[in-house]
Amino acid sequence: MVAVDKPGGLTSHDVVATVRRILGGVKVGHAGTLDPDATGVLVLCIGKATKISSFLMEAEKTYEGEGRLGATTDTQDASGHVLRERPVETSGDAIREAARRFVGRIEQTPPMFSAVKIEGRKLYRLARRGVEVERPARPVTVHAFEIRSVDLPDFRFTIRCSKGTYVRTLVNDLGETVGCGAHLTRLRRSRQGIFAVERAVPWADLKSSRAAHTIHEESVGPERALEFLPAVTLSPAGPLPRVGGRVPVAESPAEIGLSRVVLPSGEFLGIARADRECLRIMYLAPTRTGFGRRKRSE
Repeated sequence: MVAVDKPGGLTSHDVVATVRRILGGVKVGHAGTLDPDATGVLVLCIGKATKISSFLMEAEKTYEGEGRLGATTDTQDASGHVLRERPVETSGDAIREAARRFVGRIEQTPPMFSAVKIEGRKLYRLARRGVEVERPARPVTVHAFEIRSVDLPDFRFTIRCSKGTYVRTLVNDLGETVGCGAHLTRLRRSRQGIFAVERAVPWADLKSSRAAHTIHEESVGPERALEFLPAVTLSPAGPLPRVGGRVPVAESPAEIGLSRVVLPSGEFLGIARADRECLRIMYLAPTRTGFGRRKRSE
């Protein structure tokens, strides 16, 4: 896995295609889309690592951005058409108070201009035809929504949130809360799990003759990329694990849900869903241990 600092104006697929070409056509995928106008951390999975992209999406994300009060758009960002303009009659304190209301586990309605599917159809394709459909709200978690500065009608913010959170929708909804509407004007993903933008491969480096070397040099393995997940230790007396199987744990995990599985030696083994008594194995990493050999021979 490697993080690329995506520039504005490119789709996540554009970045994937570029890296695939640099690496000679190997399989490449991403672990969480960034809108074309957004910049920052785009985590790429290369080769067999594409099998764990869905698990990497579970990582908490941090965004730095700017919003503008007084106008709402059909895309909820600056790329869209203005739907309504209203006078901005609010204050920095009111904006900060409104932001606090969105912290925690909330229900969020996905925007029409999104890749969410309703009855097998991507919403953005319907939106481009002027069709709007009912979208069920989905639970997301906003860990922090900090208003860093206010210079009306603009404000700057930092958001830490779970997967599936639409930051432009948060900005839009904040604008409705203070009574004048708002839209997103700039967004940069500064972190996803262990991947920080300061260590992401700059786009310019992917244009150099050493691009493939840089990608390999900055890549990390699954045991490092998944460090954001809580670890549970496999019981040494348990059966050999297999994907889909259930195995006992050495001690009850501190958290229920997606976890890293490690051997008593501390070696990374794979990923599982944990409950109080056992693990349901979801992924086994290639390994030098007997676990890996048994898994591949079955």
